[in-house]
Amino acid sequence: MLPYSPWLAWFVPIIGCLLVPILAKINGKLRDWFSFLFVAISSVFTFSMLPDVFNGYLADVQVQWIPYFNLSVGVLVDPLSVFMASLVSFIGALILLYSIGYMAHEEGLTRYYFFMLLFIGGMIGLIMADNFVQLYIFWEIVGLCSYALIGFWYKKPEAVRAGMKAFIVTRVGDVCLLLGILILYFNTGQFAFSSIQNSAGFLSMSLLTTVMLLLFGGAIGKSAQVPLFVWLPDAMEGPTTVSALIHAATMVKAGVYLVARTATIFPSLSSDYLLVVAGVGAVTAFMAATMALATFDIKRVLAYSTISQIGYMMFALGLGTSGGWFASQFHLMSHALFKALLFLCAGAVIHITGTRDMRQMGGLRRYMPITYATFIIGALSLSAVPPFNGFWSKDLILEECFRLGGYTGYLLFFAGTLTAIITIAYAIRAVALTFLGHESTVLKDKKLREAPSVMTIPLIILASACVISGFLQPSFANLMSQMFPKIADLSIMNIEALPLSISLLALVVGGLPAYMVYVKRSVSPEALTRGSLSRGVYKLLVNGYYFDSFYNYVFVKGTVYISNKLRKLQTGILNVNMLAFLIGFLFLLGLLFSALQGGI
Repeated sequence: MLPYSPWLAWFVPIIGCLLVPILAKINGKLRDWFSFLFVAISSVFTFSMLPDVFNGYLADVQVQWIPYFNLSVGVLVDPLSVFMASLVSFIGALILLYSIGYMAHEEGLTRYYFFMLLFIGGMIGLIMADNFVQLYIFWEIVGLCSYALIGFWYKKPEAVRAGMKAFIVTRVGDVCLLLGILILYFNTGQFAFSSIQNSAGFLSMSLLTTVMLLLFGGAIGKSAQVPLFVWLPDAMEGPTTVSALIHAATMVKAGVYLVARTATIFPSLSSDYLLVVAGVGAVTAFMAATMALATFDIKRVLAYSTISQIGYMMFALGLGTSGGWFASQFHLMSHALFKALLFLCAGAVIHITGTRDMRQMGGLRRYMPITYATFIIGALSLSAVPPFNGFWSKDLILEECFRLGGYTGYLLFFAGTLTAIITIAYAIRAVALTFLGHESTVLKDKKLREAPSVMTIPLIILASACVISGFLQPSFANLMSQMFPKIADLSIMNIEALPLSISLLALVVGGLPAYMVYVKRSVSPEALTRGSLSRGVYKLLVNGYYFDSFYNYVFVKGTVYISNKLRKLQTGILNVNMLAFLIGFLFLLGLLFSALQGGI
């Protein structure tokens, strides 16, 4: 590897973000291209570590930071961290190259590139961290960047609200994560992963389960799983390049990484914890897929798709097997590639048409052949159609569920298969509404054309990766077998016939009706929602199972109601206020005294 690669991989983008304002003073184009160059250099450092890790090199490099708390700054070089860092830097570089064309006419580009570089650097720093304090610092940096970039168009009230919503909802998970880290520290006296791993045997199973559930709470927030998924669809108010980065390489992948990393720190996890992880993942995968069927916003379709695919990764991790762990990481790679591709294709369409509503598109294949072809490849990968990468990784998850067997394994297999049926349906729907048929009357006066080459080159690279990467599974298994030796036995050549047959049948069951409705137009899509029951289901899906309405009623309106009631206690008369304060103080003092007496 290149000297100091584990440090420079995340340090270069962060230094780059600090140089962005200076470069902007010199020349705007210089700022744009150097922003891409900083991340490209970072990817050189991350990829330079891969050969060494393939050959068995592992390292935990530490520099003493705060001796009193036994705290160091360090980087962890192992297959998981190097693989993830390489993926983030590679996709981040392509997105920044694409941004040069996509964001060319926007205002505030210095702010945009500053936070994009900080976002990428923060995510790589999170991945390379060898202790929970460092991980948490970068975790919060990633959260800050998402807030700033989702609300990039701050003159739009919707964007500001979306940024604030993402910030607040993910804070719930962040508090859980912080509590879990603190409980670990108070019981082990350590923050470093390796030290905690050595002390894990002294923790009771009930305490460890509590800690793991709190850490998983952090992952639920960042990775937009039920019940904290509501921020991600609204996050589509930001630039599409931001959406691509959040979905493919940074924000939502952080939660999956956290769950995967903790599985290597604590090899013996309780069945209760694993059941929660698997259950949340399976429910999220199914619910989000159904919601993707009921929206016409092309970016929201992809947002719900991300939530659903992250659900697959989570329930694979919840299997508690080395095969499930590997399948989740392999699917993470597949998803990162095809989701970056799909979002950038959607960005090209929005860039040319000026709309996100698929009902106002149609017929674009004639004007945007490269975007159309690459979007098709992304949709086939998402749908797990062979031989594209999504097929190999998703089938591996379902096969691992089937191999586990029992009530849990077969139930997860059923949930995953049902979700796969819905997935290909909404993928075909998105392709048909956007690219097939006749263009909408809204587009008659638009000058429709292919996106510029600086935007189509990343599409072609990502599309090629979607075709090739699935066949890299044996090499990926060889790499990850250093984490769990049994992974080396996994191979795409050892696929079991029954789960494979069911997976392929699911493509037909979901794809054929969608093809007849949205491509052949044998049945009008509107006819599907004319019945009272179907209208009710459609309304349920459009409203996101009413999670937002519930949170708004209970937490937003509830807080306002309680605040208005409490205001009556604040009379503005000093004597009355002091009396109320004294009564409250004496009451709390009495409770404390009673507790102490009980302890004695």
